Amino acid sequence: MLTGISLLFAVTLTMAQGNPEELAKQEVALLTEKLTLTEDQQTRVLQIVWEGAKAKEIAKEDATLSPEVLAESLHKIQASADAQVEEQLSDAQKPLYKKLASERPKEKAAKPVPAPHALPE
Repeated sequence: MLTGISLLFAVTLTMAQGNPEELAKQEVALLTEKLTLTEDQQTRVLQIVWEGAKAKEIAKEDATLSPEVLAESLHKIQASADAQVEEQLSDAQKPLYKKLASERPKEKAAKPVPAPHALPE
């Protein structure tokens, strides 16, 4: 069953790529379904997830970061968001959240696009 949940989680996040607000709303909707978040938890988790998604977008737009540094930055942002989300959860919700988070596809830095070769004159 959890494999299906992780697949749904991955599909949901992939569909919302590029729009931090939509990404956050979809992730919170999924977490609400799987963890039975209260309205108060939904509000707090939405803020955390949205801020994390915005931070990831900013990092991805930074052309000065090498792929390795970008990947590490994305990992740190996600780890921070996960820790903040966990703080909002009950003791009963935390183990399932950890399981969901561990099954989340790892975000990778985009592969650099090779520069076109100059044509001889």
